[in-house]
Parts: sequence; C-alpha cells; structure tokens
Amino acid sequence: MNRKVKFWSSLTVLILLVFSAEAQEIYPGKAKQVEQDIAADFPFESKFINIGSEKIHYVESGQGDPILLLHGLPANLYLWRNVIPNIDSNKRVIALDFLGFGKSSFPTDSNVSVEVQYKMLCDFIATKKLKNVTLFIQDIGSIAGMLYAIREPQNVKGIALFEAPFMPAEIMYDQLPFSFRAFMRLTRKQKSNDRLMVKRNFAGKKLAVNFFTGRKLPKEAYAFYTSPWDNERRRYAITRGPDPAVLSYSKGKGSSEFASLLDTISTGMRNTQIPILYFYAKKGLVNREEALRYAMDNFKNADFVFLGKGKHFLTESHPRQMSRKFNLWYEKF
Repeated sequence: MNRKVKFWSSLTVLILLVFSAEAQEIYPGKAKQVEQDIAADFPFESKFINIGSEKIHYVESGQGDPILLLHGLPANLYLWRNVIPNIDSNKRVIALDFLGFGKSSFPTDSNVSVEVQYKMLCDFIATKKLKNVTLFIQDIGSIAGMLYAIREPQNVKGIALFEAPFMPAEIMYDQLPFSFRAFMRLTRKQKSNDRLMVKRNFAGKKLAVNFFTGRKLPKEAYAFYTSPWDNERRRYAITRGPDPAVLSYSKGKGSSEFASLLDTISTGMRNTQIPILYFYAKKGLVNREEALRYAMDNFKNADFVFLGKGKHFLTESHPRQMSRKFNLWYEKF
C-alpha cells in the first residue's frame, strides 16, 4: 500500500471514529426497542371546565403540586394514558385537550392560533388555581407550554419536554427528515392543507397514527386518536393552528409568523434557568440529531434522557421509562 493510500485510509478511519464518537454521545449505547405490553385502555373519568364560551376536557388525579400534561398534533390527552398513573403519587397530574382536539370544544370562529391556545392554557391554570406548575409537554403543547414558562416563569417549577420546536427556524427546518419536509411543502398552502386534513381526513387514518407513533397500535387504541376527527368541521383545528409548513417556502431562512414564534421560544429557552428534562429518541421526527445538539449546547439547567427507538408520540414507545425518569428528576428540586 503506497503512502497516499495509507494517508487517505487513515484519514477515513479517523473521520469515522470522530463521527462514531459524536453519535455515541448523542445516542449512547444500543437503542432500546419499544416497550412491550403498552396498555390501550383509558381508565380515567372525563371532566369538563368552562373557559369563557369554550368547554375544556381534562382528566385529573393525585394531590400535591400540579403536573400539567400538554399533548401535541394530531393527538389528544389519550397520549398520556400510560404516564398519568405512573407519576401521580404525591403529585397532582392533569392532562387536558387543547381547543378543537379530543373532547374539548372547537371555537365557532375556527380560531385555534397559538395565542388562542395559549390564552386558554393561562385561563385554565388561573381557573384551577394551579401554583408551582411543572409542564410535561410535546409539539403544539410544548409551544403553548414554553410560552407560558417564558412569560410566567414565577409559576413554573420545571419543564419536561419531547419532540418540541425549541430551536430557531433555520435549524428547525434543516434537521427535519426529508419525508416531513416533503409533507410541509404539500400542506403549506391553505387550500392543499384543507384538502388533505379536512376533506380527506388524513389525521383520522390509521396510517397517520402509525406514522406518528412509530409502531402499529392495538386496534382498540385507534378510535381514541381518530374518532375526534369524525366530525369534518373539527378537522379545521389542524389547519387553523400553528403552521410550521410555511418554513418550507424559504427553508427556514425567511420571515414568517411561525419563524418569529420560534425566535421567541428559542431565545426564552436559551435564557431560562427553570430546570428542564429533555426526552429524545432515535430518530424522532421533530427533534433529530441537530436539534439534540442545539439543546445540549444551549439549555442551561437541563437533564437529557435517551429513551431508545421512537418517533413523535414517544409516550407510545417508552411510557414506563419516561415516567420513571420523570419521577427521579422531579424529586431533585
């Protein structure tokens, strides 16, 4: 083997080792498979509270400082069914449905913007007189939750999050998988988004649920995710809410309402001293490797938990592990 070949061979090995070390740092050890025997039952009593002209659906258990569970898109509080009973010892656990989702009412003007959902969350916390809140949040739930933590930090004890858009718009867009970016381009126009989500009821299909869960659910579980979308009008809750698809016009580099929102959130999350527990999986959907590195570089007071293999609804992959890690983290402060 001549010197040039030896040189390039050695350089290649070195590069591979560097990348391997970085990957090991992000995804330590062998990625755990999805947990077995994940229950599909929803053994909780539905409760409702009037917030202005709207009716909010929630479930509640336990006593103590409140843990507020906020779901993402296109889910509802069913997402948390296997977390609720495992973290409610000496804790008051509350999971709610956002406006237009699950069993909560859908506004007559179809307005389910970020600020509308945020105001509902603030009013819910005030009406329930929740103090010293810990937020356990994902996706659109994390948007509203992070805004609350940024704007009302005096009432937030901690933030546990996963699959959340906490990074600037350009980073957010660049790290998304090709399939998601293609989907964003497909739905970035209102007409196309309505056609797919409202007319064709994409979120109400088993295929969509499996895409977000990263596994095939038992058949009795699908109805909890899909039946809220049986009502065609309620499907507009998906197309009239936060719209990350607009980032696809400029690949996250341009200005838009959603990009400005991400700037607000990313700045606030960089500066906050509130304890953070960040769950992530391999390979995730909204949070891929670049997002993980951003979090590790920018969160000031954070613990990081690698769960194993998972997609977007990580509580459908590792609910017991997430509950156990949450309890250990919560006891530290």
